[in-house]
Amino acid sequence: MYTPEEKAFFLEHGYLHATGVLDKGQLALLRIEFDRVWEAESPKVNQHKLLKYPAFIDLLEHPPIIDRHRAIFGAQTQLLQYDFLRQGPKSDAAERGWHRDFVFPGDRPLSINTILYLDDMDEEVGPTRVVSGSHRGEALPSARDKPVDEEVALYASAGDAAFVNSAIWHSGGCNKGQGLRRAIYLYYGYWWLKRYESEQKLPWQALENASEERLRLLGVKMPDRDIHQYRPDAGFT
Repeated sequence: MYTPEEKAFFLEHGYLHATGVLDKGQLALLRIEFDRVWEAESPKVNQHKLLKYPAFIDLLEHPPIIDRHRAIFGAQTQLLQYDFLRQGPKSDAAERGWHRDFVFPGDRPLSINTILYLDDMDEEVGPTRVVSGSHRGEALPSARDKPVDEEVALYASAGDAAFVNSAIWHSGGCNKGQGLRRAIYLYYGYWWLKRYESEQKLPWQALENASEERLRLLGVKMPDRDIHQYRPDAGFT
């Protein structure tokens, strides 16, 4: 993560709320592009659609996002999945839906989901909730649709991001407000993991004039001559 304190907090608790990941100009652009791409590509907007558009190609290498992942995965950082999340006003979604994205024995994360918020996440809009430390072990809450005593609500501002260990218990919220609840999921992990929906080809736009670093992030180019070695500083400075 950006500082030793951030990294230590993330590894201990399984999540990190990072403020100001987007500046005002970036936030305004991504809101416009989100709405435009949603209109063109919904209902399922994933990496095979997002990676056709320059704003979202550029976002996968945005330093406040990618540098935090590199602090965990080193040169083996790979984009595993890329999605839009959108709830309209007065949603009928459940208020809790506890789950893990990916669980594997051990304390070290194999994958991390970045939730990049385009709208303020107050109680009315429905903040993401996590249970600190629950990335350890394999249990889930006994009632997946009920609040739990240990939950933490991430009251994020638009332009903030949550970095979530894929093994942690977490839940989206229910949008009871009058506006939209929009977020972008950028899901990274080790290069030797398969990309989600890996049987589908990536859009040609993502590969055109791509740097070696982008090709590594997309899982197209191997990050080093030997991917069986973990070297956090390999391939970049």
